[in-house]
Amino acid sequence: MATNNEHIPTVRYRMTDDWSGPIKNLMHTMALVGSGEGVAHLQRLQFAMDTNAKKVIHDAGVATQGKAREIERANVGGKKSGYVPTGNLMRSIEAHDSSGGMQTEIAPQAMSKKDYEYGQAVEFGTKKMAAEPFMKPAGDAIGNSLNETARKALKQASEEA
Repeated sequence: MATNNEHIPTVRYRMTDDWSGPIKNLMHTMALVGSGEGVAHLQRLQFAMDTNAKKVIHDAGVATQGKAREIERANVGGKKSGYVPTGNLMRSIEAHDSSGGMQTEIAPQAMSKKDYEYGQAVEFGTKKMAAEPFMKPAGDAIGNSLNETARKALKQASEEA
């Protein structure tokens, strides 16, 4: 997987959980003063925040995977570079969630018959082939709106809890 091969073009999205600590501290205080209802509300809030955050990250990974595949299929290969697309590179672009759903990595996994990751050659180019980026444009397209999407999802979680 791309985690151990930093030369593979990879898009990563991660959300940092900055809400659990304050919510747990508040739950502790509510429990000390005997507000079981307040604790229950904060537990629902914690669950909603976690669920929505993981959904945002997962959905961003899936959307980036789709966009990268779309760009690779439409723009890569042909006369420009000499690379003849077979569809293997496009099909190999996958999103993998990790860190309990708070991170996702999207990368091409295609290998040549000589055990070479050719997503790297296509994305960055070689001495003989011009670069034809597909991962960076996909990451930029989805990533540009990710902060706003996350903000809205977490706000919605706090309103529904």
